[in-house]
Amino acid sequence: MTIPRLAAARRLLPGLFAGLIVLAPLGCSLSKSSSDSSGSASDSSASSSASSSPASKESLYRDDVRDYTAAYVKSGGRIADFNQKVGELAKARGITNWEDNMATYEGIGQGLAKAGASGVELDTYITNLAGGDKNKAAAIRKGYESARK
Repeated sequence: MTIPRLAAARRLLPGLFAGLIVLAPLGCSLSKSSSDSSGSASDSSASSSASSSPASKESLYRDDVRDYTAAYVKSGGRIADFNQKVGELAKARGITNWEDNMATYEGIGQGLAKAGASGVELDTYITNLAGGDKNKAAAIRKGYESARK
Protein backbone atom coordinates (compact mmCIF):
# COMPACT_ATOMS: atom_id res chain seq x y z
CA MET A 1 0.00 0.00 0.00
CA THR A 2 2.88 2.41 0.63
CA ILE A 3 4.54 1.71 -2.72
CA PRO A 4 1.68 3.23 -4.77
CA ARG A 5 1.77 6.30 -2.54
CA LEU A 6 5.51 6.59 -3.01
CA ALA A 7 5.11 6.29 -6.77
CA ALA A 8 2.38 8.97 -6.74
CA ALA A 9 4.61 11.28 -4.70
CA ARG A 10 7.46 10.79 -7.16
CA ARG A 11 5.15 11.79 -10.03
CA LEU A 12 3.94 14.89 -8.20
CA LEU A 13 7.27 16.20 -6.94
CA PRO A 14 8.71 17.26 -10.32
CA GLY A 15 5.55 19.22 -11.12
CA LEU A 16 5.53 20.93 -7.74
CA PHE A 17 9.21 21.71 -8.01
CA ALA A 18 8.78 23.12 -11.52
CA GLY A 19 5.88 25.26 -10.32
CA LEU A 20 8.03 26.68 -7.54
CA ILE A 21 10.82 27.45 -9.99
CA VAL A 22 8.40 29.30 -12.26
CA LEU A 23 6.84 31.25 -9.39
CA ALA A 24 10.04 31.98 -7.44
CA PRO A 25 11.05 35.00 -9.57
CA LEU A 26 7.53 36.42 -9.23
CA GLY A 27 7.56 36.00 -5.46
CA CYS A 28 10.95 37.64 -5.11
CA SER A 29 10.00 40.71 -7.08
CA LEU A 30 6.67 41.05 -5.32
CA SER A 31 8.17 40.78 -1.86
CA LYS A 32 10.91 43.24 -2.70
CA SER A 33 8.54 45.90 -3.97
CA SER A 34 6.10 45.45 -1.10
CA SER A 35 8.79 45.43 1.58
CA ASP A 36 10.54 48.58 0.33
CA SER A 37 9.17 51.46 2.34
CA SER A 38 11.87 54.06 1.71
CA GLY A 39 11.08 56.81 -0.77
CA SER A 40 14.04 56.17 -3.06
CA ALA A 41 13.34 52.44 -3.37
CA SER A 42 9.67 53.13 -4.05
CA ASP A 43 10.59 55.77 -6.62
CA SER A 44 12.97 53.47 -8.46
CA SER A 45 10.49 50.59 -8.58
CA ALA A 46 7.74 52.97 -9.77
CA SER A 47 9.94 54.32 -12.54
CA SER A 48 10.96 50.85 -13.67
CA SER A 49 7.36 49.65 -13.81
CA ALA A 50 6.30 52.80 -15.66
CA SER A 51 9.03 52.29 -18.23
CA SER A 52 8.08 48.67 -18.96
CA SER A 53 6.18 48.56 -22.19
CA PRO A 54 3.28 46.24 -23.03
CA ALA A 55 5.62 44.44 -25.43
CA SER A 56 8.12 43.64 -22.66
CA LYS A 57 5.28 42.58 -20.33
CA GLU A 58 4.03 40.23 -23.03
CA SER A 59 7.55 38.94 -23.65
CA LEU A 60 8.01 38.14 -19.96
CA TYR A 61 4.64 36.43 -19.95
CA ARG A 62 5.59 34.37 -23.03
CA ASP A 63 8.78 33.29 -21.23
CA ASP A 64 6.74 32.29 -18.16
CA VAL A 65 4.41 30.22 -20.35
CA ARG A 66 7.40 28.65 -22.13
CA ASP A 67 9.03 27.57 -18.88
CA TYR A 68 5.79 26.31 -17.35
CA THR A 69 4.89 24.37 -20.52
CA ALA A 70 8.30 22.67 -20.54
CA ALA A 71 7.84 21.65 -16.90
CA TYR A 72 4.29 20.47 -17.59
CA VAL A 73 5.39 18.28 -20.50
CA LYS A 74 8.10 16.67 -18.39
CA SER A 75 5.86 16.04 -15.37
CA GLY A 76 2.45 15.51 -16.98
CA GLY A 77 -0.92 16.52 -15.69
CA ARG A 78 -4.41 17.49 -16.72
CA ILE A 79 -5.16 20.08 -19.40
CA ALA A 80 -7.56 21.86 -17.02
CA ASP A 81 -4.75 22.29 -14.48
CA PHE A 82 -2.43 23.52 -17.21
CA ASN A 83 -4.98 26.11 -18.35
CA GLN A 84 -5.59 27.28 -14.80
CA LYS A 85 -1.88 27.78 -14.21
CA VAL A 86 -1.42 29.68 -17.48
CA GLY A 87 -4.30 31.92 -16.40
CA GLU A 88 -2.50 32.58 -13.12
CA LEU A 89 0.73 33.42 -14.96
CA ALA A 90 -1.19 35.83 -17.19
CA LYS A 91 -2.82 37.52 -14.22
CA ALA A 92 0.55 37.91 -12.47
CA ARG A 93 1.92 39.70 -15.56
CA GLY A 94 -1.19 41.83 -16.10
CA ILE A 95 -2.22 39.99 -19.27
CA THR A 96 -5.95 39.97 -19.93
CA ASN A 97 -7.84 37.58 -22.18
CA TRP A 98 -4.94 35.14 -22.24
CA GLU A 99 -7.05 32.52 -24.01
CA ASP A 100 -7.07 34.65 -27.17
CA ASN A 101 -3.59 36.16 -26.79
CA MET A 102 -1.26 34.59 -29.35
CA ALA A 103 1.71 35.13 -27.00
CA THR A 104 0.19 32.37 -24.87
CA TYR A 105 0.37 29.89 -27.74
CA GLU A 106 3.80 31.00 -28.96
CA GLY A 107 5.04 30.44 -25.39
CA ILE A 108 3.43 27.01 -25.37
CA GLY A 109 5.20 26.16 -28.62
CA GLN A 110 8.53 27.36 -27.23
CA GLY A 111 7.95 25.25 -24.12
CA LEU A 112 7.17 22.19 -26.21
CA ALA A 113 10.46 22.68 -28.05
CA LYS A 114 12.33 23.23 -24.78
CA ALA A 115 10.87 19.98 -23.43
CA GLY A 116 11.96 18.12 -26.57
CA ALA A 117 8.46 17.20 -27.75
CA SER A 118 8.33 15.97 -31.33
CA GLY A 119 6.35 13.81 -33.72
CA VAL A 120 3.06 12.41 -32.50
CA GLU A 121 3.62 13.77 -28.99
CA LEU A 122 4.01 17.31 -30.38
CA ASP A 123 0.93 16.95 -32.59
CA THR A 124 -1.10 15.68 -29.65
CA TYR A 125 -0.09 18.62 -27.46
CA ILE A 126 -0.86 21.08 -30.25
CA THR A 127 -4.29 19.57 -30.81
CA ASN A 128 -5.17 19.50 -27.11
CA LEU A 129 -3.73 22.87 -26.12
CA ALA A 130 -5.05 24.76 -29.16
CA GLY A 131 -8.53 23.40 -28.53
CA GLY A 132 -9.16 22.88 -32.25
CA ASP A 133 -8.43 26.54 -33.12
CA LYS A 134 -6.28 26.73 -36.26
CA ASN A 135 -4.86 30.17 -35.37
CA LYS A 136 -3.79 28.95 -31.94
CA ALA A 137 -2.29 25.80 -33.44
CA ALA A 138 -0.36 27.95 -35.94
CA ALA A 139 0.94 30.15 -33.11
CA ILE A 140 2.09 27.05 -31.19
CA ARG A 141 3.94 25.82 -34.28
CA LYS A 142 5.46 29.28 -34.81
CA GLY A 143 6.73 29.33 -31.21
CA TYR A 144 8.00 25.77 -31.55
CA GLU A 145 9.95 26.58 -34.70
CA SER A 146 11.35 29.83 -33.28
CA ALA A 147 12.72 27.97 -30.25
CA ARG A 148 14.39 25.31 -32.41
CA LYS A 149 16.51 27.79 -34.38
